[in-house]
Amino acid sequence: MPPDLRTRLLGALLPTLLLAGCATEVESPTESRIGRVQAKSGEVWGRDLGQGLGLEAWDLCQELGEVDCITDAHRITLGGVEPTVLGIDQPLDNAAVSAPIAVDRVATSACAERYRRDQAGPAVLFGPVLDGDVASYNARLMVSRALVERLLSRRANADEDAALVDLYDALKPLSTDLARDWSVGACVVVATSTEALFY
Repeated sequence: MPPDLRTRLLGALLPTLLLAGCATEVESPTESRIGRVQAKSGEVWGRDLGQGLGLEAWDLCQELGEVDCITDAHRITLGGVEPTVLGIDQPLDNAAVSAPIAVDRVATSACAERYRRDQAGPAVLFGPVLDGDVASYNARLMVSRALVERLLSRRANADEDAALVDLYDALKPLSTDLARDWSVGACVVVATSTEALFY
């Protein structure tokens, strides 16, 4: 994806991310014994992401086509440890400034890889958009619901459905390949949500 288009897509995604985080319909949650959430380590998040997208860990993201993003390139940034070479045997106390960039990098790469494979067939996730038309509300709704079910292990609520489906309208004036950009964009929104990144 060209850097200019990537910047415009992220700008278009921001309102959707904010809307998705401001859901008005809240299910009554089960209370935790611990009054706070914990960030998943990169390896745990990567495992969940790989399972949800039907990809092996190595297929999620590689830097320069050679270095695994999660276990090597961004290991410490994503909350991991590396005692053998770097002598880091405890995760960082606070998230690194570059952590959101690393999360975005991994999620964008993984979602784009799932889309590329679905294009080649057989489709695992984006079939309704690839087989039909991304302009179809129902096709986008089916993919949106599948993303939430596969990546968050639950059903999407009405606000999430609307936010993901309506991302199409924000991307329409910016994109030269709406099927790809909407599919990857919606996938990144779910894969980088607070619910996906934290316990």
